[in-house]
Amino acid sequence: MAPALRQRNNKTSKNSSSGRIRISLSLTCLLVTAFSISLIGLVFQFIAVHRIGNRSNDHINNAAAATSLMRGATTQNAPPQQQNKPPKKKPVIAYTVTITGCSEKNYSAKEATSLITQGAAVLQHSIHLAHTTTSSKYDYQMYAIIHPAATSCSVTPMKQLGYQVLVRNTPFHNSDIQTKFLRENIDGASCCGAKEFLKLYAYTLKEPVAVILDLDSLVLRPMDELFDVMLMEDENIGGDGQYDHHHDDARRKMVDQLPIHHRTTSSDGSNHKEDVSSSSLYNKRIDAFYTRDYNMINPGGEKYAGVQGGFLMLRPDEDVFAEYVDLVLQGNYIDGRGWGGKYGYFYGGAQVQGICSYYFGELHPEKGVELNRCRVNQMVDAPRFDMKMKEERYRDARGKCRDGREQCEDCRETDVKDIWSVHFTLCGKPWFCNSNLQPLCSKLHSEWFRIRRSYEESRSDDNGNELRSLPKLEGSYRPEIYHGYCTGGGERGYLPLKI
Repeated sequence: MAPALRQRNNKTSKNSSSGRIRISLSLTCLLVTAFSISLIGLVFQFIAVHRIGNRSNDHINNAAAATSLMRGATTQNAPPQQQNKPPKKKPVIAYTVTITGCSEKNYSAKEATSLITQGAAVLQHSIHLAHTTTSSKYDYQMYAIIHPAATSCSVTPMKQLGYQVLVRNTPFHNSDIQTKFLRENIDGASCCGAKEFLKLYAYTLKEPVAVILDLDSLVLRPMDELFDVMLMEDENIGGDGQYDHHHDDARRKMVDQLPIHHRTTSSDGSNHKEDVSSSSLYNKRIDAFYTRDYNMINPGGEKYAGVQGGFLMLRPDEDVFAEYVDLVLQGNYIDGRGWGGKYGYFYGGAQVQGICSYYFGELHPEKGVELNRCRVNQMVDAPRFDMKMKEERYRDARGKCRDGREQCEDCRETDVKDIWSVHFTLCGKPWFCNSNLQPLCSKLHSEWFRIRRSYEESRSDDNGNELRSLPKLEGSYRPEIYHGYCTGGGERGYLPLKI
């Protein structure tokens, strides 16, 4: 081929290749541009969808919030019974009785069982009425603290009556008492001897308040005021142990309503006396309420009168229980003088009545408060010493108040509606069908039989059979008092309650 033609062909080939390259680059640019546009479109589409989704979610969330608010408003505006909140549990008060044996006074086990159940059934029902037929803020639990010597006649019937049974031995061995006199005499001059200290097991219970009662007792109204004051300290004592005075007004109102035994006392051993009244209790932590038995002391001994063993309201505390046991084992009971040489030289003084008087009168006077015995643990006792006392040394005390005050209330004239609880000591047991009663005793016996009748009207056995035994009043003995349950005077005329 000629050189000129070959050169022309080479130029043509180069031009053709350059064109193809340019076309290829253009197509690539077009494809990249198209892809970029598509990608940008997808991004914008995603953003738009996302924004729409958020708006939708916001709308849903706002709607849900509004619905929630509406529901909240509905709940807040609804009556309390529509809020479906579980009812708040009531604090539980423990009530304890003790049974120490089956053969006191030569009763057979069968007879002892009958006597035990009469008091236990009516006492339990009186407490039930006080807590359930009124606006009481408290529930209750009954305990029977039973000595092993009494299990044969009491465990089964007490369980049938709704008592939780605790079988306990005396909380110490007599042989461990350090002093000879108390070691040899702690079982004497009382109804139950050392076994009476079973009452102290109330200090070991789990409830916030425990009430020690005897089987011949009766509760006539709620005792919420006493419970409130005892438990208010728990709510108002701060972490630093200081009382929260923001609640002073409420506490004052509570304390002012209590049936306190108002008395005067000498603060320095002189003749100067100061008033001890409700105002001294406004900022005081109260661990116990009790009454005193002024019938057991001689003139001049009112300060050392025993704590009446048929009623003691206390704050359970294992340390206090241990302290009482240690006091017994130390044996600081002096012949002819009592605990600490001052407290308990009277019938039953070597046991609970004397040692509690020593505890609250000498060792820890800041812990307990004496109540008005005409209101609580009412025994219908005479307020003044007998004008006919023969002892010449007591001549100046004749006709004066047994509790040492200038003026004293006569418990025999108290209106029944003002009485919180009763202890059938001087009045005699209701089931003895006594024929000669002091007027207030007659009214209180009538209350016992009224509550017995209420108990029998409400009861049935496990099979649904009614256990009512309601007697006819016609022809019965003193029906205005005994409601048909006595056919004649004396224990033989009593129609026993069946368990």
